[in-house]
Amino acid sequence: MRKIIHVDMDCFFAAVEMRDNPALRDIPIAIGGSRERRGVISTANYPARKFGVRSAM
Repeated sequence: MRKIIHVDMDCFFAAVEMRDNPALRDIPIAIGGSRERRGVISTANYPARKFGVRSAM
């Protein structure tokens, strides 16, 4: 029998940071590349998304 598993990784990296530091839970945060080079936002938490922050910005 073939099984298909779907794992929704939406907001995963932000969720890990909020788990490690609960003070970030209600603060808009975005996870991206290095400070020295231009980077792309890989994910943002839901409070940040209310401000229009999205992945791949």
